[in-house]
Amino acid sequence: MKIGITLPHLGPNATKENILKIALDADKEGFDSVWVGERLLWPLKLQTLYPGTPDGRLPTFHQNVLDPLETLTYVAANTNKIALGTCVIDMLFHNSVVLARRFATLDVLSEGRSIAGFGIGWSKDEYHASNIPFEHKGERADEFIQLLKKYG
Repeated sequence: MKIGITLPHLGPNATKENILKIALDADKEGFDSVWVGERLLWPLKLQTLYPGTPDGRLPTFHQNVLDPLETLTYVAANTNKIALGTCVIDMLFHNSVVLARRFATLDVLSEGRSIAGFGIGWSKDEYHASNIPFEHKGERADEFIQLLKKYG
């Protein structure tokens, strides 16, 4: 069994000091991995209810979210053995070639410790803010994965 821990990259505890302390402690204590997710925005007028709460509102800690790959790169520079994972990157909000390069850079700088987890998101609000069509996202995600494999 492998055990990982989520870094405090969102909410009021999302500070470089907290991220580094958790990452270093996890590395020292023998955890297998540290993880970050992606939340693009905290909408003021929800178009899509959040499935993780009874009232459908995003928790307020989602108002402050650090970039997942920037956070993992910071952790990579300060740790030696712990794996660095995304759970998940909403791939369709990114250019596939640029995202492949960013993951490749993380993988080189961390000496092969990166784990890429991708998803397609659920929030119409984030799609709207990104000027990305919400429809047919599954088909576009399949194509995106093929591009990531080709250029990553």
